[in-house]
Amino acid sequence: MAATITDTTTLTKPVNAVFQQTFLRRAQQVCPYFTGTQAGTLAKQGGTATVKWRRIEQLTPTTTALTELTGAAAFMMGRNSSTPSITDVLATVAKYGQYYIVNEEVDLYNPSGTTNELVGTLGESAGRSLNQLMRNVMEGSSTQRYASNVASVGAVHAIASTGDLNRTINELTNNSARTFAGMTPGSTNIGTVPILPSYWAICHPDVASDLVGLTGFTSVEKYNSQVQVMTGEFGYYSRAGRGVRFVMSEDASKTANAGAALSAADLNSTGGSRADTYVIAIYGQDAFGSVGLGMRHTDGIYMAGENTGGWDIINHPPGSGGIGDPFNEIGTIAWKAFYAGAVLNSNWSRGLNVAATNLTN
Repeated sequence: MAATITDTTTLTKPVNAVFQQTFLRRAQQVCPYFTGTQAGTLAKQGGTATVKWRRIEQLTPTTTALTELTGAAAFMMGRNSSTPSITDVLATVAKYGQYYIVNEEVDLYNPSGTTNELVGTLGESAGRSLNQLMRNVMEGSSTQRYASNVASVGAVHAIASTGDLNRTINELTNNSARTFAGMTPGSTNIGTVPILPSYWAICHPDVASDLVGLTGFTSVEKYNSQVQVMTGEFGYYSRAGRGVRFVMSEDASKTANAGAALSAADLNSTGGSRADTYVIAIYGQDAFGSVGLGMRHTDGIYMAGENTGGWDIINHPPGSGGIGDPFNEIGTIAWKAFYAGAVLNSNWSRGLNVAATNLTN
């Protein structure tokens, strides 16, 4: 006997599948600052809003040979163990969100894809909101460097140069910063290039226009068939066995009139007298931790202590508001996310402050 579908237990509402996928897909593509961060987890009903990351410091290499064992074996063969140095990094999550009010006329008079598109725009806003929060951690908490090696942001008067990138790569390498991807030897296709183990760098579109003109810069189309590339990735630069892969984001910071007084250089300047400044966040793997958008789709059912994604898309259809909606006319669609960002290793990141070329002339 065929079963009769009588309720949403048998046939679930699409917000639990299609809408969540739309939301997450649109959100993730606009939040590159989460790339390469170590994900933290928030336990529902865990009794705390604090997320903890544990950093185990790298061991000092040993150059002392082990001596040959003779006689009776001592405890642990007479060998001394190494003691790990452990640092716990804590961050407290905060809650963010936005919502739309949707009346029944939206369903009656608009195309059937309207609600799904509303979910998509919420996803984009959620992604950019969390992206900017994570940007603030990366840019503000990194060791600052300044174009042409000037002393402060107020003295910045130059665009990014190969010298600036060389110094940053050298500092991260000297600090044993972990790279994100192994090298690829290139392809037999004409015009392709090899890629070295690389750090990530995120910058503003104004800065990207300057970087692509640097000697030694490789455009992404010359290696994208060999490795997986990020949304917004536009190229690569290398020096002495290490590379930097660049991602463009309009959420990268731009501070009006924060640099040096304009001279002969034709630089972006909001006020026309001092250079606007930008920060390129350059970092290695596990330099930062984050709680925010995750890959896992939550199912809407939470058990005590269960670890879930930090986000949710919430739909209350018309008729769910009780006496607050006497005619079953009003529904809402909302996103909510718990977010925290943390610096796990400050030696593995740099914020490079630069100016940008004025492209309006």
